[in-house]
Amino acid sequence: MIDIFLIAASIDNAQCIVQRLEDSGVRYRLRTAYGSVRQLRTHARVIRGADLLIVDDADLNARGLDGIEETLACAPALHCMLITAAPSTALLGAALRVGVRHVLGWPLDALAIATALLELDAQRRDAEAGPERRGGRVVALASSKGGSGTTTIAVNLACALAAQRERRVLLIDLSQQFADASLLMANRPPPMTLADLCSRNEQLDVALFDACAMHVRANLDLLAGAGDPLKAAELLPAQLERLLTLVRERYDAVLIDIGQSVNPLTIRALDHSDTICMVVRQNPLYLHGARRMLDIFRELGHPAGKVRVVVNQYDKNAQINLPTLERTLGAKVAHQLPRDDLHVNDALSRGVPVVTSARDSALAQGIGLLAKMLWPAGAERRRSVLGRLLETWPNLPPQLKPGV
Repeated sequence: MIDIFLIAASIDNAQCIVQRLEDSGVRYRLRTAYGSVRQLRTHARVIRGADLLIVDDADLNARGLDGIEETLACAPALHCMLITAAPSTALLGAALRVGVRHVLGWPLDALAIATALLELDAQRRDAEAGPERRGGRVVALASSKGGSGTTTIAVNLACALAAQRERRVLLIDLSQQFADASLLMANRPPPMTLADLCSRNEQLDVALFDACAMHVRANLDLLAGAGDPLKAAELLPAQLERLLTLVRERYDAVLIDIGQSVNPLTIRALDHSDTICMVVRQNPLYLHGARRMLDIFRELGHPAGKVRVVVNQYDKNAQINLPTLERTLGAKVAHQLPRDDLHVNDALSRGVPVVTSARDSALAQGIGLLAKMLWPAGAERRRSVLGRLLETWPNLPPQLKPGV
């Protein structure tokens, strides 16, 4: 949970800021004071105990940051966010020099605030976990034949996971062909691709990764596939390994769509995965390839307990029923996703995930159950925005107010 100290110019501004904090999905405790940057010294002792200081001041300028610099010098671990009507280039430069992490203008950018809180929360968790932290959970999705729906499942699963609060999610499109996850997830081309990132692998760091990833939501990112089979063939396993080491420490859930390819690159992805979801359909052609893929997984040293068989477009009246399918594969079915052509075709035509366009559909519910199976998590309720604000308005003694 993040401790936040907010100095707001007015209760209206405070309400707007707190609404953006709520929208981030990050748990926090809030203390609110009203005034300007000049009140920093008045609250210095309390501010030093916070994780994040938010200052809302319409008159902020580059020459007025002495108080901010003094505050940050006394609390090196404190993050600071400044909010003002129209931040100038001079203010932005001066703020960065004194150690301010974020300078925002009105109207507030919900994505910017959410991203800042999620990053701060991830850093706080890393510090609490210490050097033994293992990192996020990685799941690879594989198939034996094109048309199994692996990419559709991966995209919707990533969105379903991101809809659960306090979880940072990354989808890596490792498709060796034309890599269309970005079109299914956001219906727009990515800023850069996996091939672009790996071509600069020696410079790989958080900043470069953030520049290459497509930020779909505040807590949902996509690293798009090469989009070109020739470029995809140039990717090296060592490059992918370095990337996976980086992202595992930054995300709670990492999904890798490896498609139907078995090569040194996808083998490395499987090695880094905690679970492999093998997507099959009730069709002899799919089952023949799936049986061979399961054999390959065993030959590569992956235990049977690591592999989860997921039946896509499940039809209870199909000639190949579940017992027949399990006997053919020599493996139990972990989950079934129903056939839902109407909602899937509508989502594909609009370039949005089914879990977004048809949340109550049978497929969306099936995806949600799959997400809970792979990443079980509980939901928590929050107290109202107005209630938390009124508890610190106008001149009551400051108290830590729980964000839940």
